[in-house]
Amino acid sequence: MLPVKKIQNIMKENGKDIFLINRTDEFLNEDIAPYAERLNWISNFSGSAGRAIIEINKAYLFVDGRYTLQAINQVDPATFKIKHLRDYWSHLKRYAEENKLICLDSKLHSVNEVEKMQTLFSDSSLDFIINPIDLCWNCKPSYPHSTAFLHDIKYTGKNSTIKIKEVQENLNTTFIDFYLLSSLDSVAWLLNIRGDDIKNIPVLCCYAIIPKQGKIELFINSKIIHLLKDLEKLINFHSLENIDEFIVKIDNKKVFGMDENFTPYHFKNLCIKNDIVTYNFENPCLYPKAIKNVTELNGARNANIRDGISISKYLFWLKTKIKLDEMDELKAAEYLLNLRKDNELYFSPSFDTISAFGPHSALPHYRITKKSNFSFQNNSIYLIDSGAQYKDGTTDITRTIIFGTPTNEQKDRFTRVLKGHISIAQATFEVNTKGSQLDPLARKYLKEINCDYDHGTGHGIGSFLSVHEGPQRISKNQSQNEGFIKEGMILSNEPGYYKEGEYGIRIENLIVCCVKNPKDPNILHFETISWAPIDKSLIEVSMLDNNELKWLNNYHQKVYEKLSYSLDQEERKWLKLVTSSL
Repeated sequence: MLPVKKIQNIMKENGKDIFLINRTDEFLNEDIAPYAERLNWISNFSGSAGRAIIEINKAYLFVDGRYTLQAINQVDPATFKIKHLRDYWSHLKRYAEENKLICLDSKLHSVNEVEKMQTLFSDSSLDFIINPIDLCWNCKPSYPHSTAFLHDIKYTGKNSTIKIKEVQENLNTTFIDFYLLSSLDSVAWLLNIRGDDIKNIPVLCCYAIIPKQGKIELFINSKIIHLLKDLEKLINFHSLENIDEFIVKIDNKKVFGMDENFTPYHFKNLCIKNDIVTYNFENPCLYPKAIKNVTELNGARNANIRDGISISKYLFWLKTKIKLDEMDELKAAEYLLNLRKDNELYFSPSFDTISAFGPHSALPHYRITKKSNFSFQNNSIYLIDSGAQYKDGTTDITRTIIFGTPTNEQKDRFTRVLKGHISIAQATFEVNTKGSQLDPLARKYLKEINCDYDHGTGHGIGSFLSVHEGPQRISKNQSQNEGFIKEGMILSNEPGYYKEGEYGIRIENLIVCCVKNPKDPNILHFETISWAPIDKSLIEVSMLDNNELKWLNNYHQKVYEKLSYSLDQEERKWLKLVTSSL
């Protein structure tokens, strides 16, 4: 029996009309372990963002523009109708008007999300249940077998004692007695701990409860507590499964704080049932984690230089050494992975490499499989989006190259993407600016010809943490979760263009927000810290103005200066050529 049919049968047996599924885990992560891939199990969709609505006789999958084509290729159209994520809430509103009975797993939906639903549905129409997928998924992968370690201060720049003190001082300005921290990268940052519970993201599955003073209460896999024993002066350790029991024993005269944007509703509901007062308070680690200190920034710069050497070696190999008819997406990605593995302080990839040839490059978040694997051929575009976790920094870089001769259209679109990239790289802006205010700079030249791309222009980057970090981002979509871009934050700069079924283009570097002039700290700009050649054979030079040409030539000069010393003679000669001035 199909997974959807199993869920629908459970719904019928329990008198429910609708079951909601979010692609996340009980920590509300974007990156999740295999045991939490419930949406994938029920639909076969493997993208990193999506939601499903299961009705008694039909089902819907909601994805954004990054994943529309991927969903079409992966999902059975007889089972799921694919819709855009922007239509999700209007869909729910229709159910409310029809008095449908809704059920969901409260561990997979944020407080804010559920409370938004509660404004639509009556109390009797919304039910929190044990996830029926967990009841049906017979071969569900096991929970992560953790490896944990302390992240050295030579990489973090600040010890956990100081971080905890600063967070507790922040809480002392409120009337909160205990604060629940459920974001895994925030716990990892606060306690300077790392692990491997989530593929490509060095975090541990855990919750932390922070009191106004005293030790942190850490709820974690009991089998690895001994690996963190050096933190016993700062932490009281508990088994992960005991967090509910701990919370319900809290004196109901105490106030329990949480960030309702990022905390599972399960915990708010637990407090309500036990008469514990809750208070919505922004994650106190959110901005301190995103605003990198000097050590973290220098680490990021160094990591990106090492990474750029690997990317440049890789591009040299692609352009001069391979036989096209013997190369494919999987072989190419494996070669780059092996280059990175030789780098100092390498830990893992920072996400699954997007090695996308020809039509696959038109899929912004394409994932290679043995079945989808394309062989290379001449006169085609290849897009490689990849990154690594180094102990001193996290990297993410995209390059688009041409094998053979590009069409005039491809050169036009590539150059428009490049102009947008340069516009962000050279942006100057005031403090308290949000990325949605900068985003039009990246799209301007594509919109001149009625083109655009359906993904953000930039996302925040962690420090040996998540490759997608908030609150900073550059996107045309404003939201209540969008934060200000502040000095010390690292973001990606990655405009793109995608022609369905033919080719895709994206140029991505990482950028650091800096004060432009020390005499005026209110004016900010960006410093580019990713280094690898941009394929000049895809550029229509006549479309670049003098300022853009100057930026590109200056960037390429720095690429050569920073990377050439680590290349062999043949690679260095090639890099000199491909970074020469236009």
